[in-house]
Amino acid sequence: MTINKVAKVELHCHVDGMLNPGILKGMLLKGLTSMKIEDLEGAYPVLCFDDFINWYNKTNPHFKNLPDYKPIVSHHMQNLGTQNVIYAELMIPSGSLPIDEEEMLDCVQEFREYTTAMENGKVQIEYIVAFGRNKTPQQVEERADRILKLYDSHLICGVAVAGPEQGNPIKPFRKTFERFKEAGIGIEIHAGEWCGPESVSDALADGFPNRIGHGVSLFKNPDLIKIVQERQIHIEMCPTSNLKTGSVDDIKNHPIKKAFDLGFNFSINTDDPGPFECTMESEFRLLHDTFGFGEHEFEGIKGNSLKSRFQKQLKYSQSR
Repeated sequence: MTINKVAKVELHCHVDGMLNPGILKGMLLKGLTSMKIEDLEGAYPVLCFDDFINWYNKTNPHFKNLPDYKPIVSHHMQNLGTQNVIYAELMIPSGSLPIDEEEMLDCVQEFREYTTAMENGKVQIEYIVAFGRNKTPQQVEERADRILKLYDSHLICGVAVAGPEQGNPIKPFRKTFERFKEAGIGIEIHAGEWCGPESVSDALADGFPNRIGHGVSLFKNPDLIKIVQERQIHIEMCPTSNLKTGSVDDIKNHPIKKAFDLGFNFSINTDDPGPFECTMESEFRLLHDTFGFGEHEFEGIKGNSLKSRFQKQLKYSQSR
């Protein structure tokens, strides 16, 4: 089958995980960054979680504010267009946003207008604000005030929680997530990536998620499988990411095939395409070659992905 012709939807991709050597070279030619090619020395290949942290520590210091990501997202959007991605939700790091409320609203509005101008009626881009688990309840509450202001202003469609699961449960943030749920904002929680099924149980009990990011370990617990299916919680699966960081030891052992056989609601995603050197097209190819996924499987996954998006208004035709 021709993977490129398959219409794709991505729900799990971090803006601060897109940079790769090709994008950096293009930025340097246009004078858009002070970062140098040498700054990426030793950043590749990413073959384990420590390698990923090493990559992040080499790139993150050069991109502090949301406008810094403009040329990166621009290049990423061009790539999405060539891969027949029709809809994508991108995660903005909360730390890249201005503290002042009005300045924050203007910043995100301008960023949205910048990327919307490049959609060309092909790929719809929406935004989610992500923050780390390693925050205090007070810090999370402060972020919630600003996130909900962005949501009320129709500038974002969701909120996501990422970061190290071990020792950072969702339970202390329950009151904040009750606010998110009451406001109607889409809620995504990374869970079951590096911890066991208890991490997913914690997220479901106290975070009220519409979607779980990764969720690899939930398939080890039959009771949890039943709960996720009954609630129709969407699982954002990231095969190459899970292989590269060690969530699975072999792509053949990834639970995505089991998820399909069980009738799970899930999507296919790149997570951090920069360090993991993957694309939506390569993810689809990987699943085709490893598990035999074909047009039938991919069409069902597209349908579930669109059904589980946080931005309910579609701007372009989804018939592809």
